[in-house]
Amino acid sequence: MKRRDFIKTGLSGLAAIAVGGVGLPQLFRSESFALDRTVKLSMEGALVEMVDRSKVFHWLFSSAATGPSFPGPVLFATAGDLVTVNVANHLNEPHAFQIIGTNVLTAPIYPGKSATVSFTAPAAGSYLYTDPLNAPANRVLGLHGAFIVSPAAGNTPYSYPTPTVQRLFNDLGASKQFPKFALSPAGWDPSRFRIWLQHQIDPLFNAQAQADFLAGRASTVSAAKMRTSFLPRYFTINGKSGVFSAHDPGIALSGRIGQPMLVRILNSGLFTHSNHIHANHVYVIAVNGAVQDNLFFVDTFTIDPLDRVDWLVPFLRPPDIAGNRYTPLRNLIPNELGLTIDGPNGSPGVQQSPLGYPMHCHLETSQTAAGGNYPQGTLTHFDFLGDVDGIDFPNAM
Repeated sequence: MKRRDFIKTGLSGLAAIAVGGVGLPQLFRSESFALDRTVKLSMEGALVEMVDRSKVFHWLFSSAATGPSFPGPVLFATAGDLVTVNVANHLNEPHAFQIIGTNVLTAPIYPGKSATVSFTAPAAGSYLYTDPLNAPANRVLGLHGAFIVSPAAGNTPYSYPTPTVQRLFNDLGASKQFPKFALSPAGWDPSRFRIWLQHQIDPLFNAQAQADFLAGRASTVSAAKMRTSFLPRYFTINGKSGVFSAHDPGIALSGRIGQPMLVRILNSGLFTHSNHIHANHVYVIAVNGAVQDNLFFVDTFTIDPLDRVDWLVPFLRPPDIAGNRYTPLRNLIPNELGLTIDGPNGSPGVQQSPLGYPMHCHLETSQTAAGGNYPQGTLTHFDFLGDVDGIDFPNAM
């Protein structure tokens, strides 16, 4: 590929590859991936479209199945699987491959060369893979992705749940706190999860990397300068932001009352986030690979650079709705659920159900893009599609 013919990729979202013995979760289903036991990745240069349609150069992980991906394709495995990752360097300077929280790390991979690493998939949980060289520059310029490991058995997302986390999952659908309707027999459906890989972009550093790439020379981006002068102008979840992240079904949280959802949050950038959803508190069940013994039920929770935090969102009925929480809302507020507010001048009305709430970051800068465009940053929707008795609300999404 000629230097001036590098790939252009639009608003990305998550691509996925299954490795080892696991098939892809339904959200990422593609049988062409599901038989892969060896992942072949390459490091490429690509232009990525931001929410304001500006094109920002990135270094990205790519595969034959996904193409260049921002962030890199999600790698899925089951704990104990043998995983092999082959990484080819198509850039102009040495790079490497690491899975944070494990001992998986390659030696520097020089331009035009490849490296292969084989390992046993670690304990179930959420991991971040990156290029650790010239830290944090190579990671922040785009070389990062999620590695998700599922447990071989059990009704929690972990190989070694603490007694408190085990009890929480045992109680789903089996206690007064958690409605019993619309749940799997185990009390939680393992396919109900989301990945929020959060990132931030200062396009000045990316432009410098682009100029070096086009000139065929090694990158001159200074990691030391990035650590002291990084000024993010774009804030993304899974490569998207603003209206695109708000309406992406792979990012937004949705389900009936009583259908809990696991959210795996990873921060690959240099900006601290404090994510907050309206209508429910969340259980913080794992932090940086440590399954929690003392569970916090919180309104918001800070995630620093390189942190990995797992939430369980219980999908309890929003507490601002008065009345018996076990009474179906169709019986409690039937007029409100069925109501359609007429638009101006006879235009179509606005449906009042499903019940929609926002997720946003309490560090307000992250709600903007390109230095002030609001609300085009880190945000998405939290939607209740149906009732406590497992029946959908009258107005469909």
